[in-house]
Amino acid sequence: MFSCPRFFSNLRKEAWTRLGLPVPNMAAAMHRVSVNEAGLRANYAGSPLALRPDSFVLYRIIGNDLPPHHGGGQSLARLRFILENEPPFPGCNKRWVVNRITDPRQEAVILNLLRQHNQAILHLPFVAADYARIGLDFTCLPAPGFLSSRKFARLGHERKSRTLAAVHRLKNNYVMNINGARNAALADGRARAKWILPFDGNCFFTSAAWELLVADVTARPWLKYFVVPMARLTDNQHLFDPSFSPPVKEEPQLLFRHDAAESFNPAFFYGRRPKVELFWRLGIPGPWDLWPESSLDQPRRPLSPEAYQFGTAGWVAGLASGAPQPPGTGTGRSPDPRETARQEAILALLQSLDRAHGNHPSSSPLVTMEPL
Repeated sequence: MFSCPRFFSNLRKEAWTRLGLPVPNMAAAMHRVSVNEAGLRANYAGSPLALRPDSFVLYRIIGNDLPPHHGGGQSLARLRFILENEPPFPGCNKRWVVNRITDPRQEAVILNLLRQHNQAILHLPFVAADYARIGLDFTCLPAPGFLSSRKFARLGHERKSRTLAAVHRLKNNYVMNINGARNAALADGRARAKWILPFDGNCFFTSAAWELLVADVTARPWLKYFVVPMARLTDNQHLFDPSFSPPVKEEPQLLFRHDAAESFNPAFFYGRRPKVELFWRLGIPGPWDLWPESSLDQPRRPLSPEAYQFGTAGWVAGLASGAPQPPGTGTGRSPDPRETARQEAILALLQSLDRAHGNHPSSSPLVTMEPL
């Protein structure tokens, strides 16, 4: 066992650098912990797991489009691009999570396209009757009747949007189901491969990026988690340039060893740090260390018993969305135009579903208020 202020400081600096982010004041950002990587390595070497081949299962989660935040038909367009252009990877099983698509016609097109390409599918259907039973959550509000109060009326646009998003979190969690889908991929993948990648549907690997990821993972297999830095593309054609190596400044993806104990927190909804909550739990450094929390947020979990057992591996491209993106601050501080645009697109989808399925009570702010 060795004490880690210097070791962990270096680890955090390495992770921030690999993520293409400026290194913050380490004294403020660093937790004083102990990391026994030598012990992890020794335990791994003496376990049956060390004899198991380094197989991988890569999931991509295909969810609902959110125009105008996303381009219309972006899920289908990204899927086609990946199926037609991403190469096969030795030792990797590719699978797809079709996640609560609310438009039956779009869902049918996606499923048929995957079947035409002989792809493995984990289908999580949208069931209108289940959605219709889900209500609003007013427990996050400071007082009963807050949405009808003058205090709420005086809030700025971004704060109103965030408040309404929190009130609709249960509906969001059913329809968008982002952490539910990630956890479904983890559960499905544990019996299929040694390493599980429950990734977003816009993720694309070049051959070089995949080879780097495998090299990084297999160099330190005693670690249970790997952060995979992500680059947001504005033009997918860049991926055909063999020398392409973009800056990786977006929120990363997370890779799991199949025996990792942690999973994603289902209480955290899409659009409000669903993946970051697990970064906090695992002690993974990043700009989220400096993000303020709100009284509207769900409580985060404490540090995991497996905290700090992570490395950084390769990189992955996030395909272009097909829609102009408002500039984001990248800090997690308010206001963030990208977060607000995402929240409003989700609220618009929920409003349309409430109308279609008869679940639009008079108490719903989507009914009683003008659109944001």
